[in-house]
Order: sequence, then C-alpha cells, then structure tokens
Amino acid sequence: MRRAFLFLILTAIFQSLAAQQLIKGKVINADNRSPIAGASIYINNSSLGTSSNKDGQFTLNTSSNLVELVITNMGFEKKVLQVQLPLEQELTVALFEKSTAIEEVVVTNYLKDGWKEWGRFFTENLIGIGDFADDCKITNHEVVKFRYDQKAKVLTAIATEPLKIRNNALGYDLVYDMGAFKMDFGTSMFYFEGYAFFKDIGKGKSKFKNNRNDAYQLSMNKFVTSTFNKSWEKDGYIVRKLVKKDNEVRLEARAKYKDILDSVQKKYNGNWKLFYASQNEVSEDQLNTIRKQMGQPEQISYLMGIMKPEEIIEVEDPESNLKRINYQDFLYVIFPAEFEKSRSKLLKKSASQVSELFLVDKEGIIIEKQGAYFPPANWILSGYAVGYSKLAYLLPLDYNPGE
Repeated sequence: MRRAFLFLILTAIFQSLAAQQLIKGKVINADNRSPIAGASIYINNSSLGTSSNKDGQFTLNTSSNLVELVITNMGFEKKVLQVQLPLEQELTVALFEKSTAIEEVVVTNYLKDGWKEWGRFFTENLIGIGDFADDCKITNHEVVKFRYDQKAKVLTAIATEPLKIRNNALGYDLVYDMGAFKMDFGTSMFYFEGYAFFKDIGKGKSKFKNNRNDAYQLSMNKFVTSTFNKSWEKDGYIVRKLVKKDNEVRLEARAKYKDILDSVQKKYNGNWKLFYASQNEVSEDQLNTIRKQMGQPEQISYLMGIMKPEEIIEVEDPESNLKRINYQDFLYVIFPAEFEKSRSKLLKKSASQVSELFLVDKEGIIIEKQGAYFPPANWILSGYAVGYSKLAYLLPLDYNPGE
C-alpha cells in the first residue's frame, strides 16, 4: 500500500516537472553588446520573475506554452516579447538606453495638479469601484501624470514609474507598468493596458483564498480556459451569437432631416413657420416623427442561437498546445445561473449577467490552457464583466484555482 502511495506521489511530481517549460536567455546593452546585470525579467500577469546575473544571463520556468515576457532595467527602454515554448535556442534581449531629455519634456506637458483633479476617476477606472476595489490602493500615485485635451475631450495619463498597488482583498502586492490610459469622453471609449507582476502576501489565508476563487469565477481567464477545454456547458456559460446592424430607419431619418433643414435655411432663411405655411409635403407632425426616428439607437441587435466552443475554435495545434479562435459579430456571454446558489454575495449578484466580446482584428486570437490570450488588445470586452476586468480583480496566470 505504501509503495503504491509513493508511486502516485512520484508520478504527480514527475508530471508537474514535465509540464514546466524553461526560458533561458541573456540581457545585453543594444549599443555596445555588453551584458546587463540586475535586469528584471517576468512573465506578464504572473508571479513568475527573476533577475539577470552579472553576465546578463537568466532562467525562468513556466507551465505555459505561450507567454508575454517583460524585460526592464533602470535607464533602459522596456522590451516585451511574445515567447512560444519550448524555445529552439536561448534568447538574446537587447535593451536600448532611454533619452532622459525626451522624458523630461513629455512630463512637463502634463497637468500640475492632475491627481487632485483626475485621481479619483483614474483609480475607479483602473482599479475598480466597490467590492474588492475598496481594499485596493495605489501607494505611489505621485508618479501618475495627466493631460486633458479640452477641444478633443480626451484624457490621457502616464506613469513615470511602475505603479505599486497593495490588494488587501486578494492578498497581492502588484507592480503595474502602465503602457496606456485613455478616456475619450466624446465617444465614451476607454482603454488601458499594462504589464503586471504579482507578489503573494497572503497565501493560505481563508479570506484571500475565498476572494481569489470569486475573482477567478468572474475572470476572462476562466472563460478562456473554458473555451480551450470546450467546456462552456459544463462550466455553466451560455454563449450566443449577437449580430449588430446599422439602424436603417435612423439613417434614413437623418438624411431626410438634413435635406429639410437645408431647404429651410436656404429657401426660408431658417423660418420654420414660413416653411410649414409654404408647402404641403412635410407637416410639423411628420417632422417630429422624423426627429424621434433620429433618436433611435445607431444599431439594432439580433440575438441568435446558443453556440458551442467548437464553432469559434479555428485552429488546434496539439504540438504547441495552443488554439486560435475566430468569429464574426459578437459573443453574448451569460454568466452561470448556478452563481445564484453561491454563498458569495459577489457571485450571487453576478448570476446570469451578460457580457459581450468583440474581435477587433479578424485574424483572431491565440489562447492557451491557463487562460492567457494574445494579443489581448484584440478582444474588446463590454457589459457586466468590465468591472471585474479591473486591477482589483486581477489574478496571476499561474494562480491555481484549486489552491
């Protein structure tokens, strides 16, 4: 019996080791090819990282087959590599020195009291609002600089250093190297991106364990993993195709109104009373109807039948253990109704809520078994899950749902 038990343990250990992929490389100065010691190397959105030694060399292990590797060092430009594993040869990463003069010019163009004016807006849109976000804090907000274009109604922000975030809800210290933060108030379009490295400060504590589980259940990582495993039905997701088409009634109404307005201005000097009195083609009631039609939504949505993961998985590569997904229109994703039975208030209120997923680039997205997807900017998320894609709910890709 003991031998059998020992055999199972050894088998599990062997399988775990076999699943590990080795990333090995060297960081050098791009100008003189000299090694860079102390460079930081980490896998984006993970707790897996290391530093280069005195010879610029580094090694890093991961169980993923496709990762985004981030390499940084003070005084040098950051470099981000998409790395598919296993590697055929060692990486050579050449970093270019930063131009301090350019950085100083850029920073001086930002608002003097930007945090006072925009800090709350920035925090709510990057970190989140309520629930876990209440226990999440940026500890070095002074590095954030803002610019607001009054004419274009566009807010942009940069961080002169990586943000340091303490998440007391999930039990992580997060270093977030923000690449972009932009809010277009004219179109209501918001976009942010960055590179995250996690340090676990609460492993084993029941509060963090429960909160992490809740965050995972609501995450894109969970949905991507479910897609990879073709287990939407088993995991409780209902996914339907959503088709959005231009509202022809609205478009025709806008064209009619433009013609009428041109006529009123040119023939009647902008006098509407004279316009109504001088012609019988368009009455005031008819014009009011046209105006109401102009106020209709720009697009009309048509909800189609229930889909299966196989319908969007375009390519499967058993050798690399990666898959490519692609689809037209939108995915209309309904969270599991089983959440209603959960003891967690967060999951309970999320039962049967809806999110929409849209592909910007029709070349699709590569997904892997741990829930990572590339390129992340190609998948636009809208609807209920947007709030749970903020940093307060972010988990490392190496998070194990069973831990």
